[in-house]
Amino acid sequence: MVRIFFHKNETIEKADGLEVLKKISSEHLLWIDLQFPTTEEQDQIEKYFDINFNEQEEESGLESNVRFYETGRFIFINSNFTNKQENYYENSLINFYLLDGILITKRNADLTSFAEIFKKIKRNPKAFNSGNEILEGILETEVDLDSDYLEYISKEIVQLGKNLSKDNLNEENVLLKINEHQESTMFLREGFVDKQRVVSSLIKSHSFISSPRLKILIKDINSMLEFSSFIFKRLEYLQNTLMGLITIEQNKAIKIFTIVSVVFMPPTLIASIYGMNFKWMPELDSSYGYPMALLFIVGSSLLTLFIFKRKRWL
Repeated sequence: MVRIFFHKNETIEKADGLEVLKKISSEHLLWIDLQFPTTEEQDQIEKYFDINFNEQEEESGLESNVRFYETGRFIFINSNFTNKQENYYENSLINFYLLDGILITKRNADLTSFAEIFKKIKRNPKAFNSGNEILEGILETEVDLDSDYLEYISKEIVQLGKNLSKDNLNEENVLLKINEHQESTMFLREGFVDKQRVVSSLIKSHSFISSPRLKILIKDINSMLEFSSFIFKRLEYLQNTLMGLITIEQNKAIKIFTIVSVVFMPPTLIASIYGMNFKWMPELDSSYGYPMALLFIVGSSLLTLFIFKRKRWL
């Protein structure tokens, strides 16, 4: 699928397909969005702009750390954009080509950030006078969405903390949830680091050197990186609190078993004595031997409980 945005009558029009390229001049072109492009669509764009997508992407792939490079003719960027699924986040690699104020994007994903920028262009076309400004808008929108995801995780952590005080707490589920939030926060943090490198490179470019939007954006990214660090500390604190509660519960259980063991030690001793099979045991001939033994057993248990209560061990 190909979407083409171009200037027309002081507004921005959108057309699907490549036929419009034959009808408008390159001066009016703003943005060409290639989503799941076919080989034919890709070949036509390469021919029209005299570029080679595969060549640029292969050059970028030679070094895994390459996110940005600039030639005398165009700027090439590849960046991972976040997409939220039901219970997890995934990355989609987006390739950006900026040639003389015309932005070309190549992607194999349906992204929320692109849907949002479509709406922004429709609402306020005067804010997007060139491909440079559309690129800035896409990066801003992606950072805003990732920030929303991070704030959502923060709210989930607050709720998770409140649940720790509940009596029917399932410790295993809470630990799994904490691990899930840690993985999600790490994932989003990697996305912010990726955008930080891209925006930093753009600020150094002559095409964006005086862009106030990018300078504000890099500050926003830095603040979200600090916020993600705070979330990691909060999750660690929550995990330590949960482990402390689990330890307390275990100590209570051990304490109960210890008390029960100590309470039954004297009765066990008495029963063991009278369970001996010696021939000469005077108490065995007494008609009151059995009730007296029971009395000693019960009394020794009650005496042990009294001592524990007096010492405030119970």
